[in-house]
Amino acid sequence: MRKVTALGMRARPARNTTLMELSAELPAIVLSRLLGIHISRAEKWTKEAGSIRAGYAAELSRRKAFRSSS
Repeated sequence: MRKVTALGMRARPARNTTLMELSAELPAIVLSRLLGIHISRAEKWTKEAGSIRAGYAAELSRRKAFRSSS
């Protein structure tokens, strides 16, 4: 990012906007694994974006448990 800044361009706003958009679309665990960021940081971005996917992993595990018991 230093090279970009040296050219007079600001990369941080674009980075933050992209993270916010991804956080609104993806569950925190997917965001964490995709970008290589810590899960707690991904959860913070997801909450900040107002994502309603907070229960995604729990819902998915319930579905798997239901299928295996049937």
